[in-house]
This record gives sequence, C-alpha cells and structure tokens, in this order.
Amino acid sequence: MTEADRRALWGLVKDLKLGENHLRDFLDWLEEIGLRDGVSISEVLKGEFLLRISSDPRLGRNDKLKQIKEELRRRRFPRLARTEEEIRRRIRELKLRPQIQISVPPGLEGGVTVQVKAASCEELARLAKELGALSERKATKEIFGLLEGRLAI
Repeated sequence: MTEADRRALWGLVKDLKLGENHLRDFLDWLEEIGLRDGVSISEVLKGEFLLRISSDPRLGRNDKLKQIKEELRRRRFPRLARTEEEIRRRIRELKLRPQIQISVPPGLEGGVTVQVKAASCEELARLAKELGALSERKATKEIFGLLEGRLAI
C-alpha cells in the first residue's frame, strides 16, 4: 500500500474504531473497488459519500459505520445493489397492507420473507387469500425473476 492509502485507511480505522472483521471487509472491498475502477484506496476514501456521512453530527459511530459499510458494499457490488433496489421498488409497487410485509435479506441470499400479522382467524383467512392473489401479480413475478436472475435490470 502506498503511504497515502495507509494514511487514508488509518483515518477511517481511527474515526470508526474498526475491529478486525470490519477492517478486513473494508480493506477487501476498497482493494477490489480500486482494482476495478483503476483508483487508489485513498481516492475511493476521498469520495463525497464518506465526507457526507462522517461529518454528519446526527450520526453516532455505529450509524456512520453501518452507512459507510453499506455504501462501500454498494460500490463494490453495483449489480447486486441495483437488483436489491429494483426488488424494493417492486415491493413498494405492490402497495401491501400494513399487515403483510415482504423483505429480502442483504445480498439476496435466502429468498423472500413474508410476514403476516392477524388479530383474528377471520383476518388471517382474508390475508391468506390476499397472499394467494399476490403471487399472481406482475410485480411479484418480477421480484422472483430478479432473484432467480431471469429478469435483467
């Protein structure tokens, strides 16, 4: 690593009090971003996103760490990030009742999680019917197409 890269990385480690696992993730992603984009680690860390997050007085250390790590993950895996956003957009398109929630885990591993909250047997039966109808909607089919890699973004 160059001196400038070491200095930039040390500043991040010091400011966020990174532990070994976070440091390993950051270092791997920074090196991979740099190789792909033809820039140094220090150049990646000079990005506007880092300055914006690290200088936000409303954010504590954990929130800063989470946001910076997420932004680096999105930059390291841009196609995955676009796919995740497309899936979230299609979930919003479904305009689900508050009693039905659909989510996908980070990295899109493990499929879709559907949560249903019912206060009575009757409500559960009605929500189950809605879920059945939900599986026939275009946006739902597109969500699974994106997850299975059959639908391009």
